[in-house]
Amino acid sequence: MRRYETLFIITPDSSDDELKTIFEKFQAVVTNKKGQVLSYEEQGKKKLAYDIKKHGKGYYVLMDYLGPADIVAEVERNLRLDERILAYITVKLADNVDPESLKAEVVEPRRTAKPEESGEEAPAAAAEETEREEETE
Repeated sequence: MRRYETLFIITPDSSDDELKTIFEKFQAVVTNKKGQVLSYEEQGKKKLAYDIKKHGKGYYVLMDYLGPADIVAEVERNLRLDERILAYITVKLADNVDPESLKAEVVEPRRTAKPEESGEEAPAAAAEETEREEETE
């Protein structure tokens, strides 16, 4: 199986019910082609770089999935047919993927927080700051 990631942009005026319907529709497309949806990340409304179909904003969604080689053609065909989809792009992440090994990865995502993100200072940065304070005194 291959691993793919598809980013698509939905019209910004879509309701929560429509967003749920779209998710169920594309999940069904993947599962009907003997694929597996690993994650479906709704990134929210964002401003577009340029207007697409007279829309200045769009609702971004990132879908990560596994499937055979012909799954992308079917997913993209359904994306083209849906009038609520403004734009999309698909990227192949890996050729030969073992679904069992990915389940462990998806269930327990490895998050390595950078010192800036966790609110702690990096030891080297703290040492440099201390040295600068000593020089100025």
